[in-house]
Amino acid sequence: MGACLCGSFAAAAAEPRGAVCFTFDDYHGTEWLEAVPLFRKYGAHATFFVVGEITPEKAGVMKKLQAAGHTVGLHSLHHCDAVPFIHEHSEEEYLRREIVPQLDACARYGLTIRSFAYPNNRRDEAADRMLFPYFDHLRAGRGPEKKTLYYPLATLPEKCPLGGTGIGSYYNSELAVLKEEIAHAAETDSVLVFFSHNIGPAGRIGRIDMPAEWLEELLAYARSLNVRLVGFEELNGLRSRGK
Repeated sequence: MGACLCGSFAAAAAEPRGAVCFTFDDYHGTEWLEAVPLFRKYGAHATFFVVGEITPEKAGVMKKLQAAGHTVGLHSLHHCDAVPFIHEHSEEEYLRREIVPQLDACARYGLTIRSFAYPNNRRDEAADRMLFPYFDHLRAGRGPEKKTLYYPLATLPEKCPLGGTGIGSYYNSELAVLKEEIAHAAETDSVLVFFSHNIGPAGRIGRIDMPAEWLEELLAYARSLNVRLVGFEELNGLRSRGK
């Protein structure tokens, strides 16, 4: 997969092909809301995974993000790794401690949540089975192989885990490589997932965060290839319509 994927395909694409999901973890309410106009500029939706107690302030931010068309998901109450916790305790205890309190609070605030991101990307199939009664899409990382993961849109299950590629200096991200991955998702009509945390100007954010300049360049590049820029809650609609 190289730069040759991009030029002729971008010019030839007439219909949307592939989908890129930008996802953001933890909680950076002010900065996330400040990025909404940037997403709107490119007709893009993202997915935001919220950690910790769902306070009235957080619920308000979550509602604003949903009202702007974005997906809002959960990231556990205490950012506790699911797999080791379950091995040491039980699935029931993980649900009781990490999942149900957040879901109950969301229900009280009138928030419907159907997506979850594993803390520190620690997942296995047993944990997926535990969480699927509560969520449709579960986000993790790329796994030990560290390969970029692509999911053919036409065969995407209604409930599935989705591995993502981290963006930020901590992940040794390269803008040119990220663009190649977007081009490959377009060429193969596949779903590609990215994850990061905060969004802000380069030099003012941490190593696990998304430079706003990179975000805009990637959004613009995806749009130039007619790639969909969607939140997790939109994936099943795309698959079911065969789009």
